[in-house]
Amino acid sequence: MKERGREKWSRFCPKCGKKTDELFDSLCKECFTKEIRLIDVEKFGIRVCVCENCGGYFKGKGKERTSIEEAVVDSVRKEIRKRYGCECKVEVAELGKEIKADENKASVFLDVKAEMEGVKIEESGEIEVIFKKETCDRCSKIAGGYYEGIVQIRAEDRIPTDEELAIAEELAYSLLGEADFVSEERMLKEGLDIYVSSMECGRRISRWIVNKLGGSFSESRKLYGRKDGRNIYRVSFSVRLPGFEEGALVEIEDKVLSVEKVIKGKGIECVDMNTGQRVFLKKKETKKAKRV
Repeated sequence: MKERGREKWSRFCPKCGKKTDELFDSLCKECFTKEIRLIDVEKFGIRVCVCENCGGYFKGKGKERTSIEEAVVDSVRKEIRKRYGCECKVEVAELGKEIKADENKASVFLDVKAEMEGVKIEESGEIEVIFKKETCDRCSKIAGGYYEGIVQIRAEDRIPTDEELAIAEELAYSLLGEADFVSEERMLKEGLDIYVSSMECGRRISRWIVNKLGGSFSESRKLYGRKDGRNIYRVSFSVRLPGFEEGALVEIEDKVLSVEKVIKGKGIECVDMNTGQRVFLKKKETKKAKRV
């Protein structure tokens, strides 16, 4: 007698009872996706810090400034991965925001896409963000006079003119990035010192001053301390603008002189523009002279 054939065994979803050979975390695709909440307004407690000094947004222990959108996106991504696993792929697109009148809260509309267990899920919704006033890392450093580099603007065998220093100062501020800052300026009789937030910033400023005004620059570093297991250095950038050249007009002790000859290492031979008298300025004296 022929044995009666058995029906092929098939798995089923324990939640809805649907028979399926494809289960996702022990559920069918429909039940699995229903269990996922990418935007959970009740459980998402997003707090973003706002710097009470500069008004910039930041989040995390580093207190590095960011936009409100980036802070919210970062929080949503971390919350989803915390809930559903670090291996899930998450994309967050910011749709728009509306800052409420009291400026203590914001409503942010998001479009969130994720892939879990090979299933792609998309959800849009509104999240409330609470603002907390603190001081960002950048403003804390500025208040504390923090710096990593000093741009020292000098001239070879002379004093830089006010115009040259003004151009150098304007260049320095125009080249500051979002995280850069000038913590202090010191006007000295021999030139200008600009204290900047980072070595990269100081190097960038020095390079552009030389490109604009000529001359050269060198750098020297000094060990300042250690942080998080690494050495912290402070770097001095020595910017040297060009010295006097033949035909230049210089001013010293109310006299205007025309440079006739430059004797390297010794000084310059000049002619007094008012009297026609020949004058020799020693190298030490040229440091008191200014270009007209």
